[in-house]
Amino acid sequence: MQRTQRPLSFPGSLALALLTSAVLAACGGGGDGGEAATQTSATTATTAPGTPVTATPAEPVTATPTEPVAKPVSVVTPACSGCAAVDANTYAGSGVGVWQNPNATAAAVDMPISIAGLTGQDVTLVFTNQTGVPQTMPTIALTSSYMPTIAASAIQWDNGVNATKRRIADFNRDGWVALAGPRGTAPNRSSFGASSPLRAAGYVVGSPRNFYHEDNSSRSTTLVRTDTTSDGTVVNFWVEDSENDVAKVSPTIVNQLYAGFVPGGKIYDMLKQTGGPVWGPHAYGDLVDGSVPQPIDIVILNFDNNATPFGMVGYFFARNAIKMDPSTNPYSNESVSLYLDSETLYRGGADGMQSMLLTMAHEGMHMQNFYRRAVVKGPLYAFDTWLEEASAMMMEDFASQSIDPTYNAIRDVRFPNYVGYKAGSYNCSLLTWDAFGPSCDSYSVSGSLGGFLDRQLGLGFYKHLLSNVSSTDSVAVLDASIRATVPTSSLGEQLRRFAATSGALMKSPSPTGFGFPARAEGGFTLPVIDPQLYLPLRTLTQSVPATLQPYASLPVVRKAVSGTYSETVKVPAQSTLSVVIQ
Repeated sequence: MQRTQRPLSFPGSLALALLTSAVLAACGGGGDGGEAATQTSATTATTAPGTPVTATPAEPVTATPTEPVAKPVSVVTPACSGCAAVDANTYAGSGVGVWQNPNATAAAVDMPISIAGLTGQDVTLVFTNQTGVPQTMPTIALTSSYMPTIAASAIQWDNGVNATKRRIADFNRDGWVALAGPRGTAPNRSSFGASSPLRAAGYVVGSPRNFYHEDNSSRSTTLVRTDTTSDGTVVNFWVEDSENDVAKVSPTIVNQLYAGFVPGGKIYDMLKQTGGPVWGPHAYGDLVDGSVPQPIDIVILNFDNNATPFGMVGYFFARNAIKMDPSTNPYSNESVSLYLDSETLYRGGADGMQSMLLTMAHEGMHMQNFYRRAVVKGPLYAFDTWLEEASAMMMEDFASQSIDPTYNAIRDVRFPNYVGYKAGSYNCSLLTWDAFGPSCDSYSVSGSLGGFLDRQLGLGFYKHLLSNVSSTDSVAVLDASIRATVPTSSLGEQLRRFAATSGALMKSPSPTGFGFPARAEGGFTLPVIDPQLYLPLRTLTQSVPATLQPYASLPVVRKAVSGTYSETVKVPAQSTLSVVIQ
């Protein structure tokens, strides 16, 4: 379900991003203050966190001219090639260098670091939990953030929409099963009969019909436009009668929705190209018939009549794809359909239309996932919420440039919120869905990781993910799709690279395997994302958390280091330490 945020004008004022996203809620290094941490010696001794360490004086040793000078102990190794990480102990003096070392043990481990060659660069330490359970986070000195957090801390993000979104998402995942009738062993016709009610009714432009909103209210609508996609699928546009007015949902607005969704190469075609049909044959007796072509109904209703755009701007609700039953499912619309908020269209201006077009891509992916995974393969194969929403936001990412070349959903909304929401959404569990919660925004977490994977792994990876039913475990599915695309990689590796990129706000161009590089393939264009542009938004945690959350990260910055950066860092169990110098 799409809870949209008003898009930023890019590269306009990013400082307004958090306030903007609060009102319009859908479905690094160098940016933090504090004293400079200039350290010039390495040690493996235990010291108080944050205390500059010096080597203990040793007895004089007479060395012959041919004896090599022993390098200080540094257990991190370069994690990039052709970058500024020369070796375990040396930074090239400019550019981006990345070093890493995993702790594969069941206990926290001290890791001494000693890297020479710095001339005032920032050092970002990024801790990444690579397991599905929290890991105890050791104490470490933090660098104060000089960026104000009033925008994040003063806003109440949940306006009641989240409960509705959760209810619909839960139903779409497995709540529908009890109402769908017995699952057969092969695709068959539904109990509707020879043809679906909508097609049998012979609707034409001007025909009236009542649709149930998600709150069970019945809304009177009129069919205002009907069109056919490149593969012959009928798309009907229905507008609530009270909104069907030139001053509200005008023909111009409907025509814009048509232009973004129906013609060749637009949203419908992009959905089909990436994930296949949105509806078709299935083995359930009480779902909308899949043996004959079904129309897609786009139903425009005034969701909440609050004279305000945005909020919840669209949804796909699987109950409408189930046969209406007076006792068990009385509010089904018996329709393959998407629902859009009318006030966002005529009160939201250009941003409202832009958001709505992306909502159709986002909710269209939910509709497609429901059919392809839950209905065809079975409810156990439905994505967990975090991956379901990630896949929908990845569709937004791929579709954005075709809708508006100046806008990208990940660059302009999700990633800015990831680095700026509260103390940043870094230490937020990937697996626990918490949209615009007290400390985390899961949309930004899943969306930002999805945008990273899109650019690093490409369209082939995304297509594989959508159709991958090798497991009912969403983590295993994502890992398998990464390995299928790059056999030498894994979810763990991609997560480490994403955490280093986002935690350090790594400069663009980044070393190979890091960053958000531009990518174009298969008719889709993904613009570059330069994390450094979001320094004005970045906030860092001001207290060490008790735990490092599942598949989450924590960045810690050492400002303006010159000479040799030297520190012994305690790394949590089953976690990786990344060191980024830039």
